[in-house]
Order: sequence, then structure tokens, then C-alpha cells
Amino acid sequence: MMKRILVPAFLLAAFLPPVAAFSQQGATGTPGIVSVPLANVHEEPVPKSELATQVLLADEVRILEKRDYRYRISIPGQGNREGWIQQEAVLVPRDKGRAYFKPDRQWIVITVPKTPALILDKTGNHNVSLYAGTRLPALETTADGFKVQFPDNTRAVIGVSDARPDKPVDPVINDIAPAELAGTAKKFLGVRHLAGGLSAQGMDTRGLVYLVYRIHGIVLDKDRAALKARAVRVRKKELLPGDILVFFGEGEGLSVGGGYFLHAPKKSAVQTGGIYDRRYANAFQYGLRILNADPARKKVPAEMTADEVLITQSLAAQLPLNKRIAYWAGRFIGTPYDPDPLGLYVRTNRIVADEKVDCMYHTFRSVELAMSDAPREAIEKALDLRFITRGELLDGLVRNYDARFQYGEDMVFSGKWGKNITADLGAAKKIAGSRGRDEVDILPKDVLVKKALQDQLRDGDIIYWVKDPKKRVVEEIVAHLSTVRVKAGKPYVIHAAGSKDSATKRGGGQVKEVLLSDYVRDMRFIGAFVTRFEQ
Repeated sequence: MMKRILVPAFLLAAFLPPVAAFSQQGATGTPGIVSVPLANVHEEPVPKSELATQVLLADEVRILEKRDYRYRISIPGQGNREGWIQQEAVLVPRDKGRAYFKPDRQWIVITVPKTPALILDKTGNHNVSLYAGTRLPALETTADGFKVQFPDNTRAVIGVSDARPDKPVDPVINDIAPAELAGTAKKFLGVRHLAGGLSAQGMDTRGLVYLVYRIHGIVLDKDRAALKARAVRVRKKELLPGDILVFFGEGEGLSVGGGYFLHAPKKSAVQTGGIYDRRYANAFQYGLRILNADPARKKVPAEMTADEVLITQSLAAQLPLNKRIAYWAGRFIGTPYDPDPLGLYVRTNRIVADEKVDCMYHTFRSVELAMSDAPREAIEKALDLRFITRGELLDGLVRNYDARFQYGEDMVFSGKWGKNITADLGAAKKIAGSRGRDEVDILPKDVLVKKALQDQLRDGDIIYWVKDPKKRVVEEIVAHLSTVRVKAGKPYVIHAAGSKDSATKRGGGQVKEVLLSDYVRDMRFIGAFVTRFEQ
């Protein structure tokens, strides 16, 4: 029996886009929204109490208690850190923040230490200062910048050079470049030290680390133990920009590359240190790497243990289904092509045969992993999806593979493999059908090359490549399958590219990714079907 493991909640929440993370956490307390640009949170409800942390405009908090003019709050975006805040700094929405934090809104994040926001209201236009890491819903993008909404419904404009769209971090692909973190961190050089601070008004080293990652969409707990639990340790010679440095005692730093790091020493300011300088070299213990910390990330599925698959499925579960399908299809890149004419998985009567894949198995397995939360559940999905009725297992082996989908066109029209959106994407062409269908609609090659069609494709769409009717052998129309992944606005196809063994030569190849426009230009097919799974 497969060993099932529990994935720590902080590991999952840390990769959520902060707005979604705030909305999903906080089982206790009354929801509130920070309504001022910056607010101090103190350890105790008394004047001059030690500063615990800071919160920014539009951060969600949970009100746990009220005393005089102060609230005791927890902060979901900071690992449910608790402290006391002035009552007037928190707005308590009647709808518990549902309208403000609704998931379909586009958000922006401020990327510079401090920026003026031009307020647009009846009292006349005026500026208010906002701080790095502040996230606000964007109503529109204008020539002047981003028009945003404050929690009290005030409208403001933020310069386009001081903010950027806050796109969710892909929890499993996680394609932030380490150099991006270093570039952001250097913007805070010279900010004065303030214990518990995380803004241009003042910050400590943990505040600096938290803020840099927050700007890039990754929510970190400021607690060292929580950081250690979700990161991987790296040695001094392995350090990359963005790695968190741990020194003996409470000392920390943020690597910016080239043997240098940033930190905020007490009674000083954010400054550069050298990891090989005598005062730091002997105190250094190890680095903590957050980016790409998943030890299974570089592995193809055949190399992953059941526990690694489970953890990755748990992380990927936060993505929409279409993106999960594209992700798992991409995890197979580099996997050897299966040259067995029948298919290794069919020949050996197995559900899981990840060591070699052909185009149909690659499609099967990518969708099954994406639609399930655990390896065992993926097998159950396979028994349902791969078969016209349902597969049957006996002693771990499939006893009725003859009842599987052997033809891609049967997958298209079965309804099990997503909605057939072929005719919705562009000008379809009718060709002679097969397997009981007189005619079928396909997207011809001259339509597939058009940008208007390619712009409509989404992650996880399945493309079934159609061969020339004159070249059909046993009625089949579909000769090849692939999965779409959109990168930088352009669709790519991920597919098991290769050839089967024949009497005269051995087959071979591997799973590859290629720009769709290049694939269509060079392909030998006349067109395609497309299916799409709805979320």
C-alpha cells in the first residue's frame, strides 16, 4: 500500500497569490482590511510597546479582540502573526471582504520603496504615499498608470513604472529568476533599521526578506523555523541571488550574488556585506533556498517517488485544471519515446508506465495526474478516462485494455476528454469521417497558422493532429496528440515526438516542447481537432 504523507499547510499557503491566501485562511476572527497606507502592529495594547510587525494598505487581518481603541489581530499573510493595531487603521466590511477580495479581480503590486498615489475624489486630486509590496485591485490601466481601488472605495492612480500586475506565482513551475529578487532587494539599500519593520520607513533583515519575496508573489513566514521547514539548505559555494543566509545567533541576510548579501544591522540601515569577509565567513551556517525548493522539480515522473508525486499534486492543486494539465505534460519533457507499436503500458497491462511514453499515453497520464490529488486517485481516473466504459484491475494489472480508446477521434467525440471546441476556434472544414461518422469538422492548416486562432488557445488544450484521408490505414483520422502550454502569450505544444519500431528500423525520440507556429509550419498533417477541459 502506498504511504500517504501530509503536506504542511504553510508549504501550500506560501505559494498562493496573497489575495487568495488571505481569503482562504483565518478560521477564527472577524475579517478586516487595513485601510491606511502603513500601520504598526505592536506586541501589547499599550503605548510604546515593542513593534511586532507592520501591515500595508489592503492587507487582510482577522480581528480577535477589542480593547479600548485597539484591535488584537492575526495576519494571514504573515503566518497568522498576532499583535495589536489601532482601531482606525482597520475597515470592517459588512460582506466580510467578499466583494473586495473576489478571486476574478486583477491586482497590482507596488515594486518601489515608496510611491505617490493620485487620489481621485470630490475633494480634489491629491497624493498619498504607498509602500512597496502593497497590493490593490486594478480597475483599469490608463496612459497615466494603474487606476486602483482602496478598501474604502476611494479611487487612485499609480504610475505604471512603480507597479506591475500581480500575477499568481505558479507553485510548481515557479519561474522567477533569482536575479529578479536581487534587483528588487537592492532598491532598499539605505533604508534605516527598524525592528519588526517591513517598509521604507524602516525594516529589519527579516522584513527585507519578507518584502522582497512578497513583491514577487511569494508569501513567507517571518519565523526562521517556518522558513527552514519549507526551504532546502545550500552551501556557501552554491548560493544564488535570493537565497536567505543564516548566521550563528539570529543573524540573517539575503544573497544578491557574487559573494554579497544585504542585511539591516541594528542602529544602521540596509547595506551590503561580503559572505567571504572575515566577520561574516566564520559566522555563516548555511543558505535557505525558497525558489525551486521542491527536490522533485527537476525530475521526470518516472524518477519521482509516490511521495514526491503526492507533494507535487498537492502544490499543483492550487492551479486551475487547465494549467495543471499543461504543467504535468511539461514534467514529461525529456522522457524517452515509447517505440513499442502497441504501447508499453498496453503490452505490460499497466496503468503507470512512465519510463517510456508515446503521444496517447503522455496525454492520458498528464490529464490523470492533473485531475487527481494523489497517485492512487490518478489510477482511478485512468480506469475511467482511458476506457470507453471502465478499466478493470486484477492483481494490479489491467485485464481489459482492448476496451480502451485506441483512436484519438473516439476521445474527441466521447466527451470524456473535454469539450470539442474545434468549430468554436475558427473556420472549420468538413472532411470525410470514420468509425460511424460520415463527416467531421477540423481546423485546417491554413486556419491553425493564424494568430487569431492561436490567441484563443489555453494551457491544457489537447490538439489531435489529423492525417490526410488518403493516408488512412485502418479508418483512423488522428495520427498524433499534443498538449498546449502558453508562455509569454504564445502557444507551445508539448508532445511525445518519435517513431515506433518497424521491421526495418528501431523507433525512438522523446517528449519535446515546440512553438505551435513552428510545428504547424513544418507538420505533415492537414489539420486538427481541439478539446478543452473546463475547470
